[in-house]
Amino acid sequence: MEQFIAGYARRGTLIRRLAEVLESHPLVLLPVSAEQAFEQDADIASVGSMRRLMAAQASMMAIPVLGFPAMSVPTGVAGGLPTGVQLLGRRFDEDTLLEAATVIEARTGVFTPIDPR
Repeated sequence: MEQFIAGYARRGTLIRRLAEVLESHPLVLLPVSAEQAFEQDADIASVGSMRRLMAAQASMMAIPVLGFPAMSVPTGVAGGLPTGVQLLGRRFDEDTLLEAATVIEARTGVFTPIDPR
């Protein structure tokens, strides 16, 4: 129970700190992943491959736990694999995220379908 309470308190601290940053920066542009896009089935190739994939996606998984809206926006294709950015916004301000994504997509174009090889 103590670990739960400590984790919940830590979550509250992180929410407050991120909200403070977003007071002066309504959007934060982040990578979608710590690595380039993974090959198809990388998540089921091996335990090690799955662990690497999960570690590379940590930022994408952590943001929703804190209750902040975020979205990934495609920006291109490199080596046959998709690339993109992640937009992080203020709580309850999804409209700003959608407006920014619209601007990015209008400048980069549409990249589907992607050949899954």
